[in-house]
Amino acid sequence: MPRFTRTLLAAALAAAAFAGHAAAVKITFDNPIFNGTPSPGYDAASITFPAAGGPGSQTLAVAAGRFQGSASELAGITADRFVDNLADVWMYCYDVYETIGSGRVVTYTVNFDGASDRTLAFLGAVNAVRNAGNPTPDRNAWLHPTTAYEAAAIQLGIWESLYDSGWDLGAGAFRATQLDAPTASALASYFARVGQAPALERQYTMVLEAQGAQDMITGDPPGAVPEPGTLTLLLAPLALIAYGRRARGAAQG
Repeated sequence: MPRFTRTLLAAALAAAAFAGHAAAVKITFDNPIFNGTPSPGYDAASITFPAAGGPGSQTLAVAAGRFQGSASELAGITADRFVDNLADVWMYCYDVYETIGSGRVVTYTVNFDGASDRTLAFLGAVNAVRNAGNPTPDRNAWLHPTTAYEAAAIQLGIWESLYDSGWDLGAGAFRATQLDAPTASALASYFARVGQAPALERQYTMVLEAQGAQDMITGDPPGAVPEPGTLTLLLAPLALIAYGRRARGAAQG
């Protein structure tokens, strides 16, 4: 077998093997968990959402905002996949049925395709509002709110994207009350741009998933290496070409 062929096949097989192992990361949540967000860090609200397993609904008092943590013990994922750095991982809750708390340590599986279309539409709207007038728009603007109320609005909008089909916190399957006025104002500006602003591309997000802890959604910066599955798809055609050359050579021999 020619050396070029062997190299291509080996690369394709290695990529396939790598793709078979889910990426994972250990997240240590800050104490307090809203560290890094301006005071008060969150907005206390009451949310109503579909009951687990249905039918009906349940209501919870929550602190809506952006979480901060640090990442360690990376497996199948490199440090450049995190927007800022491993000591400053910014996240929002992507699951209301489990809990998380300050100082907790969770090992998450990384799902590069976990963000829903509705979530991406909402995050695109957030970016459009937050990048208004910015000559160099930031795809990760949704991760960098400048006030606790903006952070709370982004969190509530993410939940609305997950558990409802509309964009109104006063009606539907997901509802929220007792919002501070700045939170409600920010959220209204975001909802107004849904469907008008381009959705955030899925490749710029990743969802952290775990049993027994709240899932999280965070950013995946531009220019990061392809996901394992993408790498396999890129290399597989090359491997087939190499195999075809080998087969033709054998037939001619």
